Amino acid sequence: MKLIKGLSIAVASVVLVCGPSLAVPATNADGDYLFPGRRGTRQFNWQVSDADPNGLNCRMAREFQGVYLDSLEVPDSLRLNNHHEISEWSVVRRFDRGELLQAVTGNNANQIVLLDKRGKPWIPVSIEDGNCFVRANSRFIIPIPEDPTTLRPLK
Repeated sequence: MKLIKGLSIAVASVVLVCGPSLAVPATNADGDYLFPGRRGTRQFNWQVSDADPNGLNCRMAREFQGVYLDSLEVPDSLRLNNHHEISEWSVVRRFDRGELLQAVTGNNANQIVLLDKRGKPWIPVSIEDGNCFVRANSRFIIPIPEDPTTLRPLK
């Protein structure tokens, strides 16, 4: 019984010392964010880091405009990896440097990522009338550390 109590106190101390997780997605050598694909892994809060004075392009193919990627009505053809040339899709929104974005996540808070024909990752973000995709690369967006329970930014 004493051993169990001691263990409980030790675990509680570790949780208090560590606090909320500050883990954010890592990048590869090209700056592309790596999403491990494990259940429950996601990054919800992002900030635009693109230095282009015209802003960061957010794209969606005409046939998918108005689609919400976290809904049940998402066409199967939209979910195909290595199938789309996303960089050629229509620009439906531009975001200014420093603007905050909210990524769309799926069931069990999994990150939704779409790989284009070149294998480059794109993530959907929320806009007024659906979703659109931005390149998941550190030249364009950076993750904001967040509380894993509330999803609120820790900045």
